[in-house]
Amino acid sequence: MQLAILLLVILIAVLVAPWLIGVAAATVAIYGIYLVAAVMFAGIATIAALIWFLATDTNKKEKVEEIHGKRKICKYCQVEMASSATYCKNCGESNA
Repeated sequence: MQLAILLLVILIAVLVAPWLIGVAAATVAIYGIYLVAAVMFAGIATIAALIWFLATDTNKKEKVEEIHGKRKICKYCQVEMASSATYCKNCGESNA
């Protein structure tokens, strides 16, 4: 019964204002465009987040160079280095 009433109301609306069909179609099309845009945005955001996560891996730890034997201090950046080193690994300056 409710379906029959709904169909009758739709039929009356179409007979009284046929332009409503175009409005309904445009509404569905716009809704579809927004839905597709939202899904595409979510997909691109997910891919960007995954790339960012992989590129900036927080588990990477810098290897600390172990210095055995005599040591000296870089005269430019004051970092401790092996006495046999000629270039500082921190600043790249020559310490010869």
